[in-house]
Amino acid sequence: MAVSERQPSLKPLVIISTIALFLASWLVANVDIGESVTWVSAFFILILAVPSYYVLLRWLSPVRGLLVLIFLSIFPILVEAIGITTGLPYGGFQYTDQMGYKILGLVPWSVAFAFGPLVIGAVTVAAARTRDPRIALPLGAILLVVFDLILDPAAVVLNIWVWDEPGLYYGIPLTNYTGWLLTGLVASLILHALTSVGYEKMAEYPKELSISLLLTISFWTGYSLWTVLIVPTIIGATMLSYLLIYLLGD
Repeated sequence: MAVSERQPSLKPLVIISTIALFLASWLVANVDIGESVTWVSAFFILILAVPSYYVLLRWLSPVRGLLVLIFLSIFPILVEAIGITTGLPYGGFQYTDQMGYKILGLVPWSVAFAFGPLVIGAVTVAAARTRDPRIALPLGAILLVVFDLILDPAAVVLNIWVWDEPGLYYGIPLTNYTGWLLTGLVASLILHALTSVGYEKMAEYPKELSISLLLTISFWTGYSLWTVLIVPTIIGATMLSYLLIYLLGD
């Protein structure tokens, strides 16, 4: 039995949480919390990751579920450490101190919990469109790029990281998005390998695996609105509407 069939009461909770996070983003955009910003940022990242990680562990066996979470925690740390030291694959950038302690002095520890929910959500949404991995996996990677069109401008405004050579899209270089496409595809492929019985067909991902993605998009779409990031707001509102229909539909 699918997770969605066992949890009909999730719908009102999803709606309330989505609205709450959208409104909470106003506080981040308008209230100066000073030195508290580091633990608040980490707290939000951890809270946003919990729903999808919980559903994942319920869906998969404990061993396979933990294997997926370990991979999705280590992979972004390694990739971003390489990116910061070499400029590949995203382009040259550096994290500020907004996110707290940095592993090896390079990547904030909370990044281990930020990337995974996005990958899980993107692959879940893509697999709902087609079980053919030749289509679903590239589609999942493209969705990750679309999501970053919302997230990255907000992160730049918040000064979470800075680019060595700013680009045309809200100061973000094109290399960032080619890098997201590449790393998103690799992460999607490995997630598929860890969750599917055979490589020829995508697993039947419970739609609740995309809850963390929905909540993340809600928060950053709200932040984009309050800070007048027009294009990210439009993209975010579009994706938010689609995810709500997908998650709340029968």
